[in-house]
Amino acid sequence: MKSESEFTWSQAKERANQIIFQNTGTHLSDLEILILQGAWEKQTYIQIAQENGYSAEYLNKDVGNKMWSKFSTALGEKITKKNFKEALQRWKEDNNNQFVSSIVKLPFPEGAVALDSPLYIERENVENLCYQTIENPGSLIRIKAPKLMGKTSLIMRILAQAKAQNYRTVYLDLSSVNRTVITNLDKFLKWLCLTVGRQLNLENQLDNYWDTEILGSNDNCTVYFEEYLLTEIDTPLVLCLDAVDRLFPYTEVIEDFFGMLRFWHERGKISDVWKRLRLVIAHSTEVYIPLDINQLVATILLGCGM
Repeated sequence: MKSESEFTWSQAKERANQIIFQNTGTHLSDLEILILQGAWEKQTYIQIAQENGYSAEYLNKDVGNKMWSKFSTALGEKITKKNFKEALQRWKEDNNNQFVSSIVKLPFPEGAVALDSPLYIERENVENLCYQTIENPGSLIRIKAPKLMGKTSLIMRILAQAKAQNYRTVYLDLSSVNRTVITNLDKFLKWLCLTVGRQLNLENQLDNYWDTEILGSNDNCTVYFEEYLLTEIDTPLVLCLDAVDRLFPYTEVIEDFFGMLRFWHERGKISDVWKRLRLVIAHSTEVYIPLDINQLVATILLGCGM
């Protein structure tokens, strides 16, 4: 019984054709394959010629010499009727080693995957739904998935699509916000207004809009967006908030913040100013969310959920 690892004539012919095609763009001719098979079976040129009705000199001096020369050029070593089998085996082993090496060198993605990276697996139904949604005035997209499942990579593609539509874009990663800011609603909303303004290349006008005597933090933030940030731009704004699960442990902050986002989303249905805002919110599914917060998320985070 033949071993599964035995190098067969069928395999040798396939490899030989691959080698020649990669180097010349053409396959071995029928006559070249006859010579190769005869050499494989350790036949002399006379035996090959007699079996196939050719002149031994023609097979040896003409067709054979040219064929071995092509193999020598392709493999970078002198190939003859006597050593071609070993050369074909070495070529396969070298190719396997190069393939394994390329896999080993392939970088493992950390964080967002570049827009042109072959590592990103596109899910057309998801991407297309998100691309269509951000074109809707006042829309809101919720991206919910476990860690390392490509949430940020998807956001980057949504932003790229928005930029292609000549929309303004802002990306905020809440995982990088200082804890003293994220645990205080007023500080957090001021940070939000200031950071969005900076990314839009707008001056800090918090002192002119933030009322500390009568209005609450949510009202002040809403006024800042409505009367300043959104009126200073003449195109839609796609605002992406990544890692919002960073807020989940802080009940007072998250309840007021999500309540404000719900209000913005509802205003986007009737107000021309708020129709300019399109929200994208992403969070992990692995973070514990108190029941009342989870209900709030389900209520306000509409659009294309993941």
